[in-house]
Amino acid sequence: MKKLLLISMLFVFANAFSQNKGAITGNVSDLELSNEPLLFASVQIKNTSKIAQTNFHGNFELKDIESGEYTLVFSFLGYDSLEVPVLVKNNEVTLVNGALKSKKLDYNTIPVADVAVAEKMQSNKSK
Repeated sequence: MKKLLLISMLFVFANAFSQNKGAITGNVSDLELSNEPLLFASVQIKNTSKIAQTNFHGNFELKDIESGEYTLVFSFLGYDSLEVPVLVKNNEVTLVNGALKSKKLDYNTIPVADVAVAEKMQSNKSK
C-alpha cells in the first residue's frame, strides 16, 4: 500500500513540475535567389529576448516557448525584415519558414559631398 501511494505521489509531482512548452523551427532563405539559405540570419520572437541565428543551411530552432500567439521577426543585413504570426502549442514543434527580399537602395537620394571642394567653391565666390 505504501508503495502504491509513493508511486502515485511521484506521478502527481512529475506532472506538476513537467514543462509543457513548445518549440519553433524553420528555415530562412533569399526570396529572389532560388530560395538560397541565408546563413546567420536572426530570428526573434518580437518583444522578447528569445532569439536564434540560422546555421549553414539556413535552419533555426527556438526551444522552451510558452504556448501562445507570437510574432516572429526574421532579419538579415541588406534585407527587408519579415514579421510572421505564429501559434505555439504545448509539446509541439511549429514549423515557420521565412523568405527575405533584398533591400533596394536608391542611390539618387544619397547626398554625396566633398568638404574640400565645397570650401574651395565658397572661397572662389567670395573673391
